[in-house]
Amino acid sequence: MDSIMSRYLSLRHFEMLVSVARCSSMADAARSLLITPSALTHRIREAERRLGVQLYEKQGRNLRPTQAGRILTQTAERILEDIEQSERVAISSSEGIRHVVRLSVAVYAAFHWLPNFLPWFRKTHPGIEIEIETEGAQSPFDALFKGRIDLVISPDSVLPGQLDAVDLFEDELVAVVPLGHALAKRKYVNGNDFLNDPFLTYSLVRQPGYEADRIWTPENVLPPREENIGSVEAICELVKAGFGISILSHWAIHPQFQSGKLVPVRATQDGLGITWRAITKSGSGSDASEAILSKALVDWFHNNPPYGISA
Repeated sequence: MDSIMSRYLSLRHFEMLVSVARCSSMADAARSLLITPSALTHRIREAERRLGVQLYEKQGRNLRPTQAGRILTQTAERILEDIEQSERVAISSSEGIRHVVRLSVAVYAAFHWLPNFLPWFRKTHPGIEIEIETEGAQSPFDALFKGRIDLVISPDSVLPGQLDAVDLFEDELVAVVPLGHALAKRKYVNGNDFLNDPFLTYSLVRQPGYEADRIWTPENVLPPREENIGSVEAICELVKAGFGISILSHWAIHPQFQSGKLVPVRATQDGLGITWRAITKSGSGSDASEAILSKALVDWFHNNPPYGISA
């Protein structure tokens, strides 16, 4: 009988490929595999000998994958993800769970709604378990394509191909200022109102449908100083402390407004509306667990609409 695994490489070789790709040095990769650097070198040479191809090229003290190495690494990532997912489902099956769906929320990692949603979902779909994945928040589409998550909730209006999306609810991008700020009592703000404070953002990449596209460019203004903080949570703390102001999703940081230390102000007279959507890979079918979760999210948010800016 043929082996289930490749007749050339074993699971430890696939783990090696992924570790080398994810770690910054050979020493770190070896450490993650619980082996010595010399043992890692031996394992690489063993894989190359079995395949008859070179997987890496020397680049200083590190290794750069060849084309064959890159192809195998992508395959190895999928294999290990599939194995990990299968193990989770197998463990959960003893509790009557047949499927596990890995869920992420783009950028904000906003899960304040989850304690109310989960009991309802478990009651209506007892065979599906939801796993929260925060690592996919910053690069959700890449995580979807690589199989690291199954569904992401995102306000992005422009999607790459091979993704399906269903609308969940309407939201607004709002100016976020500290209590007592000169803008805190305004009914709305325009681009010129951002010229006196540092502007704190989680990304300097200009994306369609966000402030650069809908305020800076149309009004021909730009904050004099933009600081890439990277984390929405850190932005909120810095705004509270008076280090700047920002524009963020009202729904995603609504719990922060409830503390009273942050104030939402409508951005432009008409507001900057955004639509949060449940996004999955195309072709999964209506009976797939992620499609069932998408439909459940639509139903739940329809019956439990988020608070608006006036709330």
